[in-house]
Amino acid sequence: MLVSSIVRFNAVQSMNNAAFGVMQTYNQMNNALSHHTFGGENNLTMLHEMDKKLSLDLVSNSLLYKMASLQEKMAQKHQAEDIKKGRFSVLA
Repeated sequence: MLVSSIVRFNAVQSMNNAAFGVMQTYNQMNNALSHHTFGGENNLTMLHEMDKKLSLDLVSNSLLYKMASLQEKMAQKHQAEDIKKGRFSVLA
């Protein structure tokens, strides 16, 4: 029971970190669009590289979020089974 609670806490923390990473990536994309495309920056190669990097960051964080979400669901199911079977311990 304690182990599944720790796993769930770690999974939720990973989900929070990944969601924050997604938010940061979207903010960087918005900043790149507003500052580089209309600020006299006409270097399309640089814009393409920036877009590629931010897109990979976004996909990476989204995948981490989904994996952590599945991990949390599995730990929740395991914890529910432990409670159902009466295999839980009380810490004093």
